[in-house]
Amino acid sequence: MERIEAVAWKVVESLEAAGFEAYLVGGCVRDKLLERNIYDYDITTSALPEEVQALFPHTVPTGIKHGTVSVREEGFQYEVTTFRTDGEYEDGRHPAEVKFVRSLEEDLARRDLTINAMALGRDGTLHDPFGGQFDLFAKRIKAVGDPVKRFEEDALRMLRAIRFAAQLQFEIEEETLQAISEEAFRLQQISRERIRDEWLKMLLSHADTAIQLLWETDTLRHIFSRPTVEPEPWERAAAWTADAPPDIALRFCLVFAALEIDEPRMDKTLQGLKLPSQLKKEIRDLFALQKTEPSPDWPDSTWRQLFYIHGYETIWRRCMMRAVIHEPDKLPFWREQVAQRREQQPIWVLSDLALTGEDLIEHGIAEGPALGHWLKRLAQAVLQDPSHNEKTALLQLVQDWQANS
Repeated sequence: MERIEAVAWKVVESLEAAGFEAYLVGGCVRDKLLERNIYDYDITTSALPEEVQALFPHTVPTGIKHGTVSVREEGFQYEVTTFRTDGEYEDGRHPAEVKFVRSLEEDLARRDLTINAMALGRDGTLHDPFGGQFDLFAKRIKAVGDPVKRFEEDALRMLRAIRFAAQLQFEIEEETLQAISEEAFRLQQISRERIRDEWLKMLLSHADTAIQLLWETDTLRHIFSRPTVEPEPWERAAAWTADAPPDIALRFCLVFAALEIDEPRMDKTLQGLKLPSQLKKEIRDLFALQKTEPSPDWPDSTWRQLFYIHGYETIWRRCMMRAVIHEPDKLPFWREQVAQRREQQPIWVLSDLALTGEDLIEHGIAEGPALGHWLKRLAQAVLQDPSHNEKTALLQLVQDWQANS
């Protein structure tokens, strides 16, 4: 047993020893049944938040209004939440009030999907009042109870259902799928950040499955501004992302390419999703290279220049993009091609030169703009002929240039 799980059971045991019910719950139970790796363990208990705080020495009231206390134990952190039922939802996300209860089944009834509404006791008993295990082994995504009510409570559950279907390669149960189509308009109540987070998780899973379901249920318009209603571009996007390595910037740009989205619309989509600055930069850098078509016949110096100007990651993504769109069977060839060129790259930045600005100053080059000019010129010389990247050779180049100027 992994240590993180062993310590989780110790937290459960401590709660039970104090006279409370306690169980592992939700995603960790689902993934345990699927024999998948588990990184987070959540615990549900009959203990009230203040009782949890009194029992454990290291706690953080992360969501105490809704009954959640984070417990730190032996270097791990666990969310411990009191059995509760939710009142009416006021904003498509948060219940206006929660009521703490002593019944595990009442707590499980408020959860989104049957596969997430299971609890596991320390004695190995699985508490599964809504048939989550049956749905799990049937590879089915199904809402707990009335799917319309579940999605009215928190509209993001629709995207979560699609994301789980993509990640696990499950089918969405018919009534649940129909409810997603009918209730998709409620996603306008959800913050762009929450929608973004689900979309990025979809892109890194089986993105083709996610895209197909998003298109079928009319939920795409809440991710992309004015998405095309024609199926062919989305079929292309699904096919291309299915073949692509799991890289967010690469798969994002493949979707843009499939939809033939121009730069202003791309920018609007990126801004609308409130992507992190670094990810936006990676996507824009790749988008800007769409007209640069990689070729195995490029001269060595062209590879070196492009690596130097754009960086390894951007060129790797552009080569993957070319392969996915035009010849997916040659992806291994392009991976090897880029890897070999990377090993041969002599410099990536000016500081990779075999001499420094101080070396040039010692040999009579004045400080100031001229110094930067000489360093850049030396970098270009090395990119043309990597054998120049040796201190003596570089100084000789400078002397030759000065003599001829």
